[in-house]
Amino acid sequence: AQFVTPGHPLLDGTIDLIIERYDSLLRQGAVLIDEADPGDTPSVLVYLQHAVVDGRTDDAGNRRVVSKQFDFVTVDPDGTARHAGWAPYLDCRPATGEELALLLPVIEGEWVRKDLESRALEHGVELARAHLHEVRRRTLDRVEKTVAAVRDRLTSQIQYWDHRANQLKDRELAGRLPKSGMNSAKARQRADELQARLKRRLDELEAERQLSPLPPVVSGGALIIP
Repeated sequence: AQFVTPGHPLLDGTIDLIIERYDSLLRQGAVLIDEADPGDTPSVLVYLQHAVVDGRTDDAGNRRVVSKQFDFVTVDPDGTARHAGWAPYLDCRPATGEELALLLPVIEGEWVRKDLESRALEHGVELARAHLHEVRRRTLDRVEKTVAAVRDRLTSQIQYWDHRANQLKDRELAGRLPKSGMNSAKARQRADELQARLKRRLDELEAERQLSPLPPVVSGGALIIP
């Protein structure tokens, strides 16, 4: 499987495409040889996918995903789980048919058949928290700047049309009807529409602040042989 490293602009789309096309193969797993490892202890590489959502919802009522991340966790025979870094499979190659025959006792070993997913998921929760922290840091900074800009722009427009409505109302009461076709009612309507727009936009931005992580899920795995 060819994955894009985190931070790449095509990451989310690549993950979705890989999962959609090769989900069954990823979950079936593979046997990979790490020729750079001189040791004699195999491990299982588990592929984890986790996402961060905010308070907005789509047409189906689902919370909107704002960030996805693919992580890799290594689980040793003793059950120890650790972060494997980014794209660790790039250092490995597929096992040959001859190697697979020799490795059959390892592949069918009891520790490989245990519930390694739960070990990886426990560690994945910490990775998901770190993902959430990074997304929150970026999002809150952007939202704060956007809120300030929206308030400044729309408040000034609201004040203008509010003042304009009052001016037109005074002229109408004095019997001086405007020639432009704009009257106090239309000006007041514009001010009210802008006020509603400001509230709607601020509500949207507040929803963007409501970030939370989805539980990590296992998307695949591989047995790594030194």
